[in-house]
Amino acid sequence: MDSNIDFYASLRDWSPWDEADVLKMEYENRAQLAKSISCVGLLVDLSLDQHAEVRKAVAENPVTPLSTLKRLAEQDLCISVQQTAKNTLLALSKT
Repeated sequence: MDSNIDFYASLRDWSPWDEADVLKMEYENRAQLAKSISCVGLLVDLSLDQHAEVRKAVAENPVTPLSTLKRLAEQDLCISVQQTAKNTLLALSKT
């Protein structure tokens, strides 16, 4: 990870500027961050990303809101995103 990604991966208190910086990153970096961040609002934004890799990473994150996971599982155009969201929902239902 580069230092920017390290910084955002460990960030707990997000500002609108932090979120905007992430949304401007290359999609590979957005996907990497989407797997581990805890900013619910940013996860919702990233769940609408044009790149399936980013949406799939959001679907893997157990902090993603249930309503967002359900939308990804039922409505995403990419089958791998749908399946990942379903798997995360299943795992969360067992906890």
